[in-house]
Amino acid sequence: MRLWKLSYTSVAVAAHDEALRQVHEICASSVDRNARVGISSIVTVHRGRFAQVLEGPEDAVRTVLRRIMGDSRHHSLVVLADVPIVARRYDSWSMAYRDPKAFIADQIDDILQQTADVARAMKTTRH
Repeated sequence: MRLWKLSYTSVAVAAHDEALRQVHEICASSVDRNARVGISSIVTVHRGRFAQVLEGPEDAVRTVLRRIMGDSRHHSLVVLADVPIVARRYDSWSMAYRDPKAFIADQIDDILQQTADVARAMKTTRH
């Protein structure tokens, strides 16, 4: 089983307050379903846009993405990352809402960690 990460953004159909309410409904309805198929996920909404990170077995991630793509609460979905991973970042959450600032901080931490991993790998191959 290959572990996978997929992140995307999309445009909310509803105004912010309604979109935020919808995100909390999505979280509540997805917790058990995601846990059953091994998906961990975080989602946020900010300035009329959703952003979500999915982690888990590649086939399960793709199945969830297909369901998300058919959801009428958003449109204009753009995949930002679609990559294999070694370990999960959100393994304790099958589905959780993150405040936009915390969500962005997590993404920056991931980028910094990936940069450090690449630098470490390059240093190792040079010796």
